[in-house]
Formats: sequence, C-alpha cells, structure tokens
Amino acid sequence: MVTINDETEISSRVRDAAELMLEAIEAWYEVKRDKKGNVFSNVISTGLYMTEFLASGFPLEEGFYATESQLRGASGRKAKEILAGHGETRKYPAMGGRTSRGTIGHARELAHVLNTAGEAAGVLDFDAVDRGSLAFLLQQWFVGRVREDYFEKKKITADLNPDWSIRAVVSSVLHAARQRPGNAAGAVAQHLVGAKLKIRFDGTGVRIDGINDESYTTADQQTGRAGDYQLNDTAIHVTMSPTMELFSGRCQDNLNNRFRPRVLVPSDQLGRATTYAQDAGIDNLVAIQSIEDFVGTNIEETASFSQAEIRKRLRDLVVIYNERIEEAEVDMSLKIEIPHNL
Repeated sequence: MVTINDETEISSRVRDAAELMLEAIEAWYEVKRDKKGNVFSNVISTGLYMTEFLASGFPLEEGFYATESQLRGASGRKAKEILAGHGETRKYPAMGGRTSRGTIGHARELAHVLNTAGEAAGVLDFDAVDRGSLAFLLQQWFVGRVREDYFEKKKITADLNPDWSIRAVVSSVLHAARQRPGNAAGAVAQHLVGAKLKIRFDGTGVRIDGINDESYTTADQQTGRAGDYQLNDTAIHVTMSPTMELFSGRCQDNLNNRFRPRVLVPSDQLGRATTYAQDAGIDNLVAIQSIEDFVGTNIEETASFSQAEIRKRLRDLVVIYNERIEEAEVDMSLKIEIPHNL
C-alpha cells in the first residue's frame, strides 16, 4: 500500500509532476461519466490500483500490472486497504474490488495516460521515494473521487410524495434508511427530528440544545444535554430501537433532575417502548411518540394544513436535514435525494 508518514517531505518537483499528471488523469476520468454524470466504481477502483502499481515502477508495463485479462492483486480487501490508508473506512461495494471485462480496458487506457503524462513531467528521473510520494498524491485524488462520486452520490432515495400525509413520507424515509448498514437509520431519524425542531422553533426564542451541529455519534454526556435534544426542561430521546436501559437509566435520570423525558421511536416500536416504560415504573411520567407523528403532524400544522404550503414545508424539511448532515456528519450518503416534484 502506498503510504506517506507525517515526517515525509514531498518535494516541489513531485508536487509539480502530480499537478501536471492530474490534468491528464482528470481529462481521462471525466470522459468516463455517463449521461447522468455518474462514474462506475470499477473506473475509480482502476485508478486506486494503477497508482499503487506506479509506486513500484515506471513506466507501467502491462505485464507488470495485469495477468491475461485481469489486474494483479485486485480484490475487495485490497481496495479496502488502499482506502483505509487515506483515512476512508466506509464500506465500498464489493464490485469496487473486483475486476470486470471493462476494468482491464480502463487499466490499459490509464496506464497510457500515466506513462505519457509522467514522462512529460520527468518521472523517469524520480527515485523510489519520489515515485512513492507521487503515487500517493495521485492515489489520494482517486480516493477523493470515491468520496464525491460514490459516497456523496449514493443519497437516500425515498417516496417524498407531497400528496401523501407527511407521516407517510417520514415512514418512507425511515424505511429507506433501514436498508443501509450500521447506524444509518438512527442518524437519519435524529437529524429528521432536528430539522423539524428548527422549522418549528427557529426564531421563537425557545431554547433548544442540540438542534444544529452535533453528529449522531455524539453522546449526550459529552454535550451535557439531558437528551439528544433539550428544549427548556424537556429532554427528547430519538431511537430506532428502544431499550430498557433508556427508560430505567436515561429517562429516570431526567426525572431525577426535574426534566420531562420524551422518547421518539418508529411507529412499529411504540408497543415495545411502552412496555419498557411500564417495567421501569415511569409510564405515566414519560411521553412516548412515533417519529412519524412527531415530525409529520408538526410539519402539516406549520403549513396551516394547506396543500401548497405542505409541499414547501416538506422541501424545507429535507433541505434543512441535508444541511445538518453536511454540518455534522462525515458520511454524505446520509443526505436525502430531493425529487423534482418538490
């Protein structure tokens, strides 16, 4: 794997060569976009692999980087290793690590680009250290394409039909988020609630802690808040999967500190949450509500139940939600695709 440690100094001639070569690389890459502006992941992966080969030798000969019709050493594990070396640890698709019929063709084209531009930039005179630094810089550019053309393009898509009740729209978004791995659904739920609170209370003078810029993984204890959101003396907890600990622990702590706890869960988790509250003996002291109703009802109320205004409010909800993701999260694939009907 091409690596650069903190003590490595990259010379100006290496940076100059990288800049010249990236002009040619970018021109090659942009031709690979389809009519919708997308680039297939195997094109990006080819760039990751070929810059890895560049660190070991120049010019790039086909016998060095290919075996018959495949790239040497190409695998999902290798792609993951390369990305991790540049600080990118999100799950990249398995196809990004595999070769395909088109991959070897991309590799031959890119090898020609690298060889031609590299020779013009004086790479033939580089020693192993400078060549490794050059490869790192070029590979870093392709990692940037992974982020921009894969992760940031793969937004959440859901039915955002303004003719539906907003409750149904929120349910559709949560369903789509649940199809994502890891804690994606929890992050989506929390930021939807945050966007709703901003629409409802922005400019009213109501004190709201947690409404703007904390990421989903920021614990309440780290911020000093009583919950994911704190409005005056009410603590709001947003969770896709309620637990007994939430009620016997966090909600009980809220009550001990004279906060009014409110727990927001998906509609299909209301029964489970109610049972936990009863078991904790605080069912009359904690408000339990579905995320769908909490967000949906308020959006329709602020729109004065007007169809035209509901459409505008729905768009506002998604726009503010996406702004929150940009401010607080690293994973831009958590953003929601805004359809043309909004």
